[in-house]
Formats: sequence, structure tokens, C-alpha cells
Amino acid sequence: MSKRKKSKIFLSYAHEDIGMAKRIYQDLINFGLNIWFDTESLEVGQLWENAILDAIEESDYFIAFLSSNSITKKGYVQKELKTALNVVDLLPEDKIYILPVRIDNCSVKNRQLKKHHCINIFPESEYQNGLQRILQVVSPRTFIVRHEPKELSSANVNEMLKLHGYYDRDRNPEGRGIEHQYLFKEIVGDNVVIDKTTNLMWQQGGSEYFVKYEDSKTALDVLKNNGFAGFNDWHFPTLEEAMSLMDSEKSNGLYHINPLFERHQNRIWTSDLFKGCSWPWIVFFDLGYCYGQNFYDYNYIRAVRSIK
Repeated sequence: MSKRKKSKIFLSYAHEDIGMAKRIYQDLINFGLNIWFDTESLEVGQLWENAILDAIEESDYFIAFLSSNSITKKGYVQKELKTALNVVDLLPEDKIYILPVRIDNCSVKNRQLKKHHCINIFPESEYQNGLQRILQVVSPRTFIVRHEPKELSSANVNEMLKLHGYYDRDRNPEGRGIEHQYLFKEIVGDNVVIDKTTNLMWQQGGSEYFVKYEDSKTALDVLKNNGFAGFNDWHFPTLEEAMSLMDSEKSNGLYHINPLFERHQNRIWTSDLFKGCSWPWIVFFDLGYCYGQNFYDYNYIRAVRSIK
């Protein structure tokens, strides 16, 4: 069976914005995508203008980074955009080609470009969501989750669940969950489950008993110091990571989680806190939802680490 050809993605930006352009280029490259980026793709001695125009016309997607620099600047970035808009005229109406991405609070003035829905990757808190929305178009099977803990309001959680299509009995009952690529492994006597969709490695089980939040931190330190499965970079899952495990249907009539995982841990702590009261968010696999809960309650631990 021949491998499916990777989509070619052209990045257009004003050179004053090269720092942000390089950041996104590197993130997309890390997901194995085929990116045309002038500083990396142009060869020595190549006729750069012809090469850029050819790359635009041959690309499957054109990502236009819009900023106060790019929309007011005279120069080649405008020619790139005009070339891309000409390509759009040759495509079926339902084909997405141009992805306008605002990197600062600029006002889009180009009439043709304004017809295309634009997303923001600023401020910094919006960067990951913006990157995920780009990936949903250019590489739908590519999936990213946030690893760093943060405070989340109820509205933040609702938005995250809908963005990823996560199932939650109360907040997003129409969510179907994600298409996992699970792999069970025993490493130096410890059992783990690897999810190639999210690039996460999970404990197959977790803590044997309920623990308070503060005590759970000590238990995590022990896990890391002992080098569970040969690694010491385990962490409590963010709510985004933990909810990725939530299935829309119960397995064997028990929990909303794949039967590869041990059944003992019916609800687990996360590292995210409820905005305003700073209670930890908890994931309930037996009940199929997430909820903010008091520090003094008891829950299980299931640690996770990134394998990317």
C-alpha cells in the first residue's frame, strides 16, 4: 500500500514577524507536516521569486500570518497573498486553501481576504488553541493537548471540550471522544499505556487508594524518584490530557475508559484548578464528566508523561 502524500503548506509572513513565523514553523514540523518556509526551503542560487510563486501554486494550504506589519507593508508579502487569492479562484468553493491567522490585534482590510474566517494565536493563552485549529484543517488526525497546568473557568472547560470533541455527560454529551491509538507495554516491570494519537504515556493503573490532593503530590514525587517505567518526568494530567481518555460509551457497562486501563481508578486528580476558588478539576470515569472539587476530598492518581 502506498503512503498517502503529505499536504504541502506554505507559510506567508512579514519578515518583521519572523520570530512568530519560526515558532509556528517548528511546531508544525514537529508534527511531521510538509512546510514550505522561505528561510528553510529556498536553496542556494535558486531564483527565489520564481520558487516562491511556484511553491504557492503547488501548495495545498496557504497560511497567511496577519499582523500590524504585514497588512500595512508594501512588498513581496502582498504579492504572495495576491497569488494565493488567484489560486482560490481556481478551486471548488468548499475547498479550504487560505488560512488567515492573526498574530496581533490588527484589522484585516483586504476585501477578498475578509471573506475567509480568521483565527487568532494571540495573546499567548490562545496560542495552543489556534495551533490546534490550524491542525484540524491541514492535518485532522494530528492532535495536541496542553501539558502545563492552569486555572480554568467553567466556560473555559466547555470551550475545550467542544474544541477537541471530548465527551462529558453534562457539558458536551454530543462529544464522541477521540480516535485513540493505544499500545500496552510493560517496561522494567511497570505497566503503561501509550496513546500515539496524543503522544502520551499513561500509568495503566495508578494509586491503589484514594488520596488527598496534598498527599497526592508526595505520591507523585515517589513515583518520579523511583523512575516508574524507567522515567522520572511523570506529572499529574491537565484536565485536557485526562479528558482525552474519556469515552462516550462505558466499557463492559462500567467506566467511560478503554478496558486497557485498570478499573480501580474511577476518578482522578488533575493539575488544573477551578478559576476563582482554585479547587482542582477531577475527572470521573464512572460518571462520565469532570468537576471542580475541594482539596480535602479523596481521589486516585493516574500519572502521565509526554513521549514527544
